[in-house]
Amino acid sequence: MSGPAAQLSPQQLEALLNGPAGPPPPGVRPDFDNPANLNGLFILTLTLCLVFAGFAVLMRIYTKLFLIRSWDYEDYAIILGWIFQIGQAVPSRMANKDGRGVHMWDIQLKTFSRLLYDVHVHSIMYSFTVFFIKLSILLQYLRIFVPTRKSNMAMFLTTHVVIWSLFLFYLLDVAFTIGLCNPRRKIWQPWLSNGHCYSSGVWSLASGTFNAVSDITILILPMPCLWRLQIPLKSKLTTIGIFATGSFACVTSVLRTYYTWKVVKEPDVSYNMILMGLWTLAEVATGIIISCLPVLPRFFRHAGPILYRAFSLGSKSSSSSGSANTGRNARPCLTSPTVSMARTPRTLNNSRISKAHVKGEYTEMEEYDATISQATATHQLRPGPINSNREVESGGYGFPLRDTFYEETRLDTSF
Repeated sequence: MSGPAAQLSPQQLEALLNGPAGPPPPGVRPDFDNPANLNGLFILTLTLCLVFAGFAVLMRIYTKLFLIRSWDYEDYAIILGWIFQIGQAVPSRMANKDGRGVHMWDIQLKTFSRLLYDVHVHSIMYSFTVFFIKLSILLQYLRIFVPTRKSNMAMFLTTHVVIWSLFLFYLLDVAFTIGLCNPRRKIWQPWLSNGHCYSSGVWSLASGTFNAVSDITILILPMPCLWRLQIPLKSKLTTIGIFATGSFACVTSVLRTYYTWKVVKEPDVSYNMILMGLWTLAEVATGIIISCLPVLPRFFRHAGPILYRAFSLGSKSSSSSGSANTGRNARPCLTSPTVSMARTPRTLNNSRISKAHVKGEYTEMEEYDATISQATATHQLRPGPINSNREVESGGYGFPLRDTFYEETRLDTSF
């Protein structure tokens, strides 16, 4: 376009900019006023991705700060990735206003120029977003599966190779995107007569392919460690299945690469851009949620009983009003479900209980002085010793992770 534009007068150039960005198919007239678009689908997808990813990060922050009480490098990484996700939503939304999702013959060339600028800014922020998300997942692998270098040297070296490969590639990706044209504004003003640009098609395809391959690598990296866990087969398969949810991120990455190829090869660039953008949103949101998965079960074990008590408060208050008429000399009886990982028992002080016995899944204690310490309950009243304070992190998968502290729940019966 720069060659013909170099011979145009200012009036001719203005007419070119006010014309369609691409030639219409035979028999089709350009519609600049009310063109068909995919804005509704894009806004819905953008909103859902931001909401679900945001909730996942906020639940992770709450769990790490107030429940696990441990803050690590991967937590900083995912927060940075989340911030960049929110930041890239701005140029992404602007791109829709500037014609993304509209056929090339239904937008003016000057509008298409603004679209190219929006996509250029979005591409730079995308590289930072994806890098910090993948970095968070890989740092989490190191903390979970490689507590010390000698414990799993192969996993340690492989994970570090992947981390530094991602760092170098995305650094080159940002540098190439910024320096694609000289002068730089020729990226979004391709009709300029001076300057030159490198071919971006090959690099765009290479970038998409690298993203897909790195996602698959991150997916299969922890599988050997998971398979060697000394836990029942059913629990092992469940754990592997949870980690395998990362396969959806691989699918979104592959589909994004496919639509990147369509943007490069097909002339209807503006329309194919939104299809690529939809899968980009899904890829980023899925990566954030997957990074937060290891701590989410701990959050739901904590929040579940609170929500249950909140919703059942009305029914309990009505039943308690009926029991308030019972005489004081009635035999005291405490009935509570079997202690589980998800409950924190209330403290009972100076309660007179006469005897204790078990009925099915419920425990009845009568006329003893019972004191239960305020500690996180475990499956047994006296759990086995913990070998290390750094063995577990969240306990969300049913196998030993690091940084979870189990306190002992004791029943003191004194006469």
